[in-house]
Amino acid sequence: MRAHPALLGLAAVAALSGCAATVGTTTGTMAVAKPAPSVKVSPSPMRVITIAIPKATSAPPTLRNTGTSWTPILTSLSAYGQWLLANPNPALVGTVATPGCAAANLLSDQIAGLLGSRTYVKTAPATITSVLGPSPAPASSLPLGTGSQVVLQVIASRPAEPVVSRANGKTISTFGAYPQSALEVTLNLGADKHWRLCSVEDTADAGATDDPSVPLI
Repeated sequence: MRAHPALLGLAAVAALSGCAATVGTTTGTMAVAKPAPSVKVSPSPMRVITIAIPKATSAPPTLRNTGTSWTPILTSLSAYGQWLLANPNPALVGTVATPGCAAANLLSDQIAGLLGSRTYVKTAPATITSVLGPSPAPASSLPLGTGSQVVLQVIASRPAEPVVSRANGKTISTFGAYPQSALEVTLNLGADKHWRLCSVEDTADAGATDDPSVPLI
């Protein structure tokens, strides 16, 4: 016997829709796949590691970084930078180096490494043999407004410096000596009228923007 056309149509719709349909006395059921239940995962909070800043073992040297006496200015900036390596504190980098400049980036990286390894540098002062820069001039003609920049031609060197563990006082590495070299030092004048280091480059590499600052301090 031929099935009634209406019953065939119902079966076809049922097959496409995935529903059960009854045709005569025979029941056909389509299996419907159920989606797997979604699993909600809460993101774990990022672990924050706080590194304690060690108490300074000595008072910082007095900064003399105003005016136009370039040799005392550079000597003072170098001495303060050396003190920071002996007493690492990233909050004080901006005292002697302009934020964003190569000298500030280098000093910040050195301090971060010292704090992370719980060490400090047993420093030795840089030897500054000569400094040539803009000659002192009346304030009306010397460009000393905020944002001013001067470039100094410097001959200097620095001895090797041991890196010492704060836990046991043992030397674990060394900052290598920097031989006497001709350097080009750029200073920036801040809004507070104090000079800060921006870059210290070997004269042969001066102007190469991808070169890191020389570790004079």
